[in-house]
Amino acid sequence: MKTAPFVALPIIQPRTAISSASSNEAALDVVPDAVRLKEQFAEFLREKKYRNTQERYLVLDGIIEFDEHFSADELYLALRTKNVQVSRATVYSTLDLLTRCNILVKHRFQGDSARFELADKMPNHDHLICTECGHIVEFQEDTLNEIQDRIAAKNGFKPLKHSLQIFAVCQDSRNCEHNRS
Repeated sequence: MKTAPFVALPIIQPRTAISSASSNEAALDVVPDAVRLKEQFAEFLREKKYRNTQERYLVLDGIIEFDEHFSADELYLALRTKNVQVSRATVYSTLDLLTRCNILVKHRFQGDSARFELADKMPNHDHLICTECGHIVEFQEDTLNEIQDRIAAKNGFKPLKHSLQIFAVCQDSRNCEHNRS
């Protein structure tokens, strides 16, 4: 039996449910409601007549812990590190299903493999991507929403969402803290 070669991937920090705030008022990070996401996924699986398996929910649990964009292989390795027994094929097929039911958003950043993020994390946002180190900055700009609305109205459309990717280079790419090399 041939094994896949080891690929070094960046370590992605898991989300924390509560961030440090004043002692009286603990501020919750933007952590999606896992119960609601599982219900949404269960409804999608029922409606489309897909099997409702424990492994698919283990994949969803793993996704909820990611704080950054992630690839299928990064998710698979994170699950394996936690001794979650799911196959690579299950990870890939579950990512496809979660994208189809609008729990995940799939991105292609300049030749990179597909990257995913939870759709609820930051609705209608855009990305600034460093072509040298791969660092991704998410941002929201009201002016872009206004342009989207104006262009759609001008052409007889009702805007739903937009996606903007700006490819750039970190100001000091040689000493960038995000540099993969």
